[in-house]
Amino acid sequence: MPNRLPLLSILLALSFFVLALFPVFSKEEPSPELIEALKNSQLTGEPYELAGNRIVFTNYYFIDPGNLLWLNDEGERVNTLEEPHYGPWDVQVSRPSSPYGIEITTEPAIRDGRLEREKPWEEEYVRLRTILKEGEIYRAWGQCVPGGRCYFESKDGFKWERPNLGLKEWNGSKDNNLLPSGPTGCVFIDPSAPPEERYKSVGGEKMTLAEFDEWRKEHPDKWEHRGVRLDKEDPEVKTLQGTVSPDGFHWKKIPTYTAEHSDGMESGWYDERTGTYVIYARNWYLGPRSSKWTGDPLSTTFFGEHYGSGRRCIGYAESPSFREFPLLEPLIVPNAVDVKPSEVFYTSPHTTIPGAPEHHLMLPSIWDTRDDTTSLGLWSSYNGRVWERVPGPRLLETNNFGEWDGGCFWVFPNLYERADGSWALCYRGYNLPHKYPRATLELYTGFMAWPKGRMVAVEAKEIGEFATVALTPPGNTLKVNALTKRAGGIRVELATQQEEVLPGRSFEECDPIQGDQFWKTVTWNGESDFGIKDGEAVVIRFKMDRAKLYGIEFE
Repeated sequence: MPNRLPLLSILLALSFFVLALFPVFSKEEPSPELIEALKNSQLTGEPYELAGNRIVFTNYYFIDPGNLLWLNDEGERVNTLEEPHYGPWDVQVSRPSSPYGIEITTEPAIRDGRLEREKPWEEEYVRLRTILKEGEIYRAWGQCVPGGRCYFESKDGFKWERPNLGLKEWNGSKDNNLLPSGPTGCVFIDPSAPPEERYKSVGGEKMTLAEFDEWRKEHPDKWEHRGVRLDKEDPEVKTLQGTVSPDGFHWKKIPTYTAEHSDGMESGWYDERTGTYVIYARNWYLGPRSSKWTGDPLSTTFFGEHYGSGRRCIGYAESPSFREFPLLEPLIVPNAVDVKPSEVFYTSPHTTIPGAPEHHLMLPSIWDTRDDTTSLGLWSSYNGRVWERVPGPRLLETNNFGEWDGGCFWVFPNLYERADGSWALCYRGYNLPHKYPRATLELYTGFMAWPKGRMVAVEAKEIGEFATVALTPPGNTLKVNALTKRAGGIRVELATQQEEVLPGRSFEECDPIQGDQFWKTVTWNGESDFGIKDGEAVVIRFKMDRAKLYGIEFE
C-alpha cells in the first residue's frame, strides 16, 4: 500500500498557502433595524453634557482615568501586538492623559451665626428644615414652637425675613409667617409635576395601633416591625408620608407610603433622567434574628435593634409615582474605612451643588456613641444611587461644650449659594449632648458656610496633572475657582476628543493662574474663547503646582 503522507502534507501546505493569499472573511453586517435601535438607545460614555454650568470635583466622575500606550521607535502604538516581535526594552511607554500628583479633599465649614427668636410664636425655638433658592429669592420652611409650621424668605441668603402670610391665626391675628399646614419633611421642587403639586415633601408621621391594624391588612408588604413602637409609654407606629403643594404655602397629605422607623429626618428629589422619585431616610444595617431563639420577641426594648447590633445607616427607596414607595433599603452604611466602630449615621440630608444639578451630595450628621458628639461627613454621587465618601476632614465638629451648639447638631438641606458667592447650610444645634437629659435643652437654627464656595478641592501639593472627560461645554469660556501658593500656579489646555490640542489653547499659551482667584476667566495670550462650535466636544487639561482647584464654570 503506497505511503500517502508526503502527498497529504503537500496538499495541506498548499491549502494554507492559498488561504493566506485569498483570506476568507465572514463578518456579519448589522441590519438597518439594529443600527436604528442602537442610535435610539440610551447611549453612555463621552462626551458628557452638563445639567448646569459648573463642575466641582467631588469624585472621579469628571476626571479622565487616562491611558497608557506602548510606542515603537516610529511613535506607532503597539499595545498587545503579537507580531512583530519586540524585546522587553524595544518600546517605550507614553501616558497621554493619565492623572498624577492630585487628590480630592474637603474643606471644613465655618460657623456663621444663628437665627434668633423674634416673635412670640417662636418663644421656645424656631428651626429651619429646608432652604431653596427660586429665582432671586431664598425660601425656607421650618417649625416654630409654640406657633407650628412656619415660612421665611431672604434676598441675599444672610438676612431672613418673616413675611406676613395671613394664613393662620395666632392670638387673634393673621399677621405672621405661620402655615396652616406644613410639609412633613424637607421640601423639593418637582419639575415634572402639574402646577398643583410643584412642591413636594416626604417625612415621618405617626399612626395609632388601631389605625395601623387596619392599614396593614391592605398593605401587607409595606411595613416592618421596627416601626411599631410598643416600648413607648403611649405606643405608636412610625410611618413615611408625602405632602404636596402648589405654592409652598398650602399643603395636603397623600396616602401613607410605609410603616417603618425613619425617625423624621428624610429628604427626597425627582430624577429627570429616570423619571423616578427618590427618598433617603434613616434605616438599619443589621441581619435577621436567629430562628432558634426561644425568647419572647416582644420582651426586648424596641425589639432589641435600637440598642443591640443594629447600626443606623442611610436608607433608600425609589418609585415612578410619588403616591407609592417600597420599604427603605440600606444604601450608605457605616463601614470600617469611613467611620469609627462607635459611629453611626443619624441624618440623610440630600442636596446638589449650586449650579451643578448632577453633583449629588449626602451630608449625614454622624453620631459617636463613645462621647455623645456629632460631626458632619460628606458623601458624593453622580446619580444618587452609587455613593462614595469624599476624602478629607469632617466638615464640622461639635462645638466646645458650653456653646449654644456645644452638645450636638443635625444638618438639613439644601446647600445654597449666597449673594457673596459663599455656600451655606442650615443646622439645628443643641446645648446638650444627644442622649443627655433634656429638661434644660436649648435649640437654635445655625448656619455653616464655605467662603467663596470652597467646600471640595482637587489639590496638587506639589506638581500634578489631570484632564476632564470629553464634554460638550455649556459655554465658550472657562472660569476657575482656585487658590495657589506664591511659587505655584495652574495652567489650562484645551484638546479635542481625539487628544489634539486646539489651536492657540495649549499649556504654553495659557496665561498663568496664580494666587487667590475666585471665578477667574482663563485666557490664552489674552484670549478666552474656546474656538469651537456648539455641539463639539472638548477635553480640559490642567497642570497644577502647589494649587487647589475648587471648581470650574462655563459661560
